[in-house]
Amino acid sequence: MEEFEMEIVEINPKEWGSFVIRGLAAILFGAVVLLWTEITLEVLMILFGLLVIVYGVTLAAFGSTRPVGETRTTLTMLMGVLVVVLGIVAVTMPYLVAAIIVSVIGALALIMGAADLGIAIFALEELSHRVLLALSGILSIILGALFLIYPLMGGIVLVALYLGIFAILSGILSVAAGIALRGQAKEA
Repeated sequence: MEEFEMEIVEINPKEWGSFVIRGLAAILFGAVVLLWTEITLEVLMILFGLLVIVYGVTLAAFGSTRPVGETRTTLTMLMGVLVVVLGIVAVTMPYLVAAIIVSVIGALALIMGAADLGIAIFALEELSHRVLLALSGILSIILGALFLIYPLMGGIVLVALYLGIFAILSGILSVAAGIALRGQAKEA
């Protein structure tokens, strides 16, 4: 059996600038996402649609390589065509697809929130974190309801929160790492 060795990579402190530049780019990207979230959502849904179209075409192509007359050949090709249609809908109506996706997420959040709340209410008294579980359930129910009532706004919020804030935080950490490396470079 071969042994796996991990190679330790040394970072040259003189390369601190690359961390700062990368971090500033991430911060700028995050700010753009937060400022123009609606456009970002539209672009993401169009890219999703293009990906789905490619998947559908490859699925149909795979089905066409199967023996003619078999049920799975027909089903695979039919599935490929349906997936391509779904991709075209996503490209031509990105907000509709975003609203549908967010509505599904909202429904799941409602179900999971109700389950958490039910467990917290009816659980054995030994369950020490019942209050936290109940709060988690209530928050999930609120989020799910908001996503179902305002699905498009929910999609915009999801993009802003997850993509924009992640990029900004990641950028700040990268800039901080670059500044720390700069300090090491001065000492060397």
